[in-house]
Amino acid sequence: MIKTPLFRYACLVTAAFALVTVSASASVIRQGPSYSPTGSDFSIVALQGIDPSEQLGQSGFNPQVNNNFEFDPSIGVTYDQGGGHLTDFGLGLYKDSSNATQSTGLRVNYNSAVDASSVSVTVEDFDVKLSDGGFNYQHKVAPSITLIGANNSIVHTFSPADIFPAMTEQPTANGHGESDVWNINFGTLLSNAHLSSSNITGFVLSADMSNNETSNSDPYLLLAVGNGIPMVPEASNYIAGIVALLIAALSLRRRRANAA
Repeated sequence: MIKTPLFRYACLVTAAFALVTVSASASVIRQGPSYSPTGSDFSIVALQGIDPSEQLGQSGFNPQVNNNFEFDPSIGVTYDQGGGHLTDFGLGLYKDSSNATQSTGLRVNYNSAVDASSVSVTVEDFDVKLSDGGFNYQHKVAPSITLIGANNSIVHTFSPADIFPAMTEQPTANGHGESDVWNINFGTLLSNAHLSSSNITGFVLSADMSNNETSNSDPYLLLAVGNGIPMVPEASNYIAGIVALLIAALSLRRRRANAA
């Protein structure tokens, strides 16, 4: 399907990308292992070696965040094949040096903890329509989303079956046809899964490998990430805090009176 440059820039929620480094490819821009879009309250870190036992990726590699792989603009992953060889890619499945299937990933780290339900992302290129009712596992990549809490804890991982009902498709530039550009609202993800929102420090976007998907897969790409909103404490927490302050103040007053 045709996506004009004007439409693709209109889809981008975050500010324009800073062109920091030049890659070996004429079109792909390698930003380095971490990248912070202008005006964002987060950084984006490239990951590789993701599988069911390593949901946050494996160390010992030097992947990079890239821009403009396949589509301009877009955010993907350039993964490390070892020996100084890098492969420009998106979010998808690949074979490692031992022929094991792994996924690339993008980890979004917020500057401070945010309310999970306030987060949204824009992704593209699944080659599906809403009428399909799900992802085409045999011929195309499918997404996985892992929420991360304090101390690198995994809060919850959403499967493709969880994600598809929470996706809304953006209109095309002329208002006709399928754009294959999708907004995913984390509040909807949590609500559909009957989960309460919680503080998260970030999340990981990667590719699913539990539905017989093949590698090397045709990857998907990230377009934009929304700034998160810090979670507001519940009213009961405010009351408890006020009571604690009052008790401390009365205790200090009493000690001063006794000392006098």
